[in-house]
Amino acid sequence: MTKRAMTVVVGAALAFSAAPAFARGWVVRICRGQTEASAIKISVGAPGSTDQLLVNWQSDNTETDFPVSKKLDSAPQLHVNADSEPADGKVAMCVLYKGKPTKAMNFNDLLDVTADKQGTDKDCRCPKSGKK
Repeated sequence: MTKRAMTVVVGAALAFSAAPAFARGWVVRICRGQTEASAIKISVGAPGSTDQLLVNWQSDNTETDFPVSKKLDSAPQLHVNADSEPADGKVAMCVLYKGKPTKAMNFNDLLDVTADKQGTDKDCRCPKSGKK
């Protein structure tokens, strides 16, 4: 393989690996700059079904975007339950579908919402990922 061909292959691999995780479906994003809680337990599922744990987030976790299971990609709605510690810790989160904010979650303690993939929510405090 030539040096030029190898450069193209490596460049393409990097481009695909850097593609946003949310391009395929649902993602829950924690807005780190606006969140004071030290921990957040986030569960997700289709409305009317049993929710599954998505993440037990801790404030020292540098990840902000948490893709939802591929099984829910085609779900028209997503139920999200978030519980913060301490209970008075401010939380700012967004539910996104294919990179578009569909539901803002700005709360203290506990919030239960249903996001619609056709929805839009301009109250999302971090519509773009904090990752560089």
